[in-house]
Amino acid sequence: MENNKASFISTQVSAGEYYYLNLTPDKKSLETVVCGGREQCAPSYRIERNRFKFYSIEFVSSGRGTLTMNGNRYPLRPGAIYCYGPRTKHIIETDPDSPMLKHFVDFTGSALVALLKTTSFLNGRALYASRPFRIRSIFENLITTGNTESRNRDALCCLLLRQLVLYADDFTMDSDEAFSPAWQTYLRCRQHIERHYLEIFTIHEAASKCFVDQAYLSRLFKRFTDETPLQLLTRLKMGRAADLLSNRNLLVKQVAEELGFADPYHFSRVFKRVYGIPPETFSQTARRTE
Repeated sequence: MENNKASFISTQVSAGEYYYLNLTPDKKSLETVVCGGREQCAPSYRIERNRFKFYSIEFVSSGRGTLTMNGNRYPLRPGAIYCYGPRTKHIIETDPDSPMLKHFVDFTGSALVALLKTTSFLNGRALYASRPFRIRSIFENLITTGNTESRNRDALCCLLLRQLVLYADDFTMDSDEAFSPAWQTYLRCRQHIERHYLEIFTIHEAASKCFVDQAYLSRLFKRFTDETPLQLLTRLKMGRAADLLSNRNLLVKQVAEELGFADPYHFSRVFKRVYGIPPETFSQTARRTE
């Protein structure tokens, strides 16, 4: 690991944690994570570049700011993620009243660039994450891995970077969608279902509790995710069922009742559809592994 701070790391930060893997990568490298980290921007933070040595992905964890890239200006807020390359002109500026906390990773290599080209990252705009905590956790894992001496550290960081790119490609959207009333309604409805799934027994009930029409709720899920409201509710309930069957000596009938299934046979059919085995078999297998 290289211990000296890279010359291109900004000094306009009030705090930061970094890792340095390879500041002089081979130009013919297929994939190299150069460095990365987390930095708290100072209120005066402003970076303007016409060129950069590497490709970089940055993610805003908290605070606010603005990004100007290829002449277009984007608001930065928690969940914003963007990428720039060696020839990308960009300006990154924090709001002095709400300085940003940013994560970043710098990298190079033809294989990683090829991966970027299969996503929306190189379209020259900021994207917004629908699941920001998951993306933040990958950045934090990069910091931990990058600062851990191990034989496979560089390879592990490359794998984490690939995971970051692919996950962000699946769960980000452009600014028009991210700031739309429809997206905010979808988030509110999803969060309500995730918090109260044990008390919800039908999608009609879920829609009513969220003050939307059932058909509109279904359209929101179709627009913003690959699962229906019913699939989300079922997945959450069956996850709870698996937990109960694994950790408590409950009968299948008791688990069904706790999850609101009046008919234990219906519960068994749903459980088998999700996990591929009946709840009785699942329970027996889980107990044998204790």
